[in-house]
Amino acid sequence: MKRRLAIVIITLVALLLGGCPKEEPSQVNNPAPAAQETTPSSAADDAVMPAAEAAVAAMPTKLGDAAYPLTGLTWVKGEPVTLSPGKVYVVEFWATWCPPCRKSIPHLTELQKKYKDRVTFVGISGEEPGVVKTFVGKQGDNMDYTVATDAVGSVSKGYMTAFRQGGIPTAFVVDAKGRVVWHGHPLGDLEAVLDQVVAGTYNVPG
Repeated sequence: MKRRLAIVIITLVALLLGGCPKEEPSQVNNPAPAAQETTPSSAADDAVMPAAEAAVAAMPTKLGDAAYPLTGLTWVKGEPVTLSPGKVYVVEFWATWCPPCRKSIPHLTELQKKYKDRVTFVGISGEEPGVVKTFVGKQGDNMDYTVATDAVGSVSKGYMTAFRQGGIPTAFVVDAKGRVVWHGHPLGDLEAVLDQVVAGTYNVPG
């Protein structure tokens, strides 16, 4: 009994200090629900397909590559964000059920206030919009940056999977040239990196 209790305590401490798995433990072994039947695609849908295929082909593989577009998201708080040249972004992946993610929220809010319109922060969760909207509503001004959901997981693949990141929270910095130049824990070197990226003095690790 004591041994089992010790294992539980060690596991909880590791989660708080480190990160959470990308998927909620209760969902990992459950297969995704079957896709609903859809009607045949229209000409407008067909026109979108080449752009989607081009985005997949342009998926980054290393720091310095062009950032994956923030498309197909459901925007829960704030206006939709499009990655534009000349602007800096922080794209952070998190979840409502992840303790380290919740711990990072006030820090990200402070950074958004510090950099104001020089850096746009976007928090992306893979959960259902209703779950995230309720959580964000309760956070109020404590979570004062743009929030979206990526239930399909396409944007997560363009960042988390592309850079082989398995735990959350994980933040990605996109510089003014539209490149992913850093990724890591929001409570790590994010602020120091942003100071340099905004000043135009950051050197992308080779």
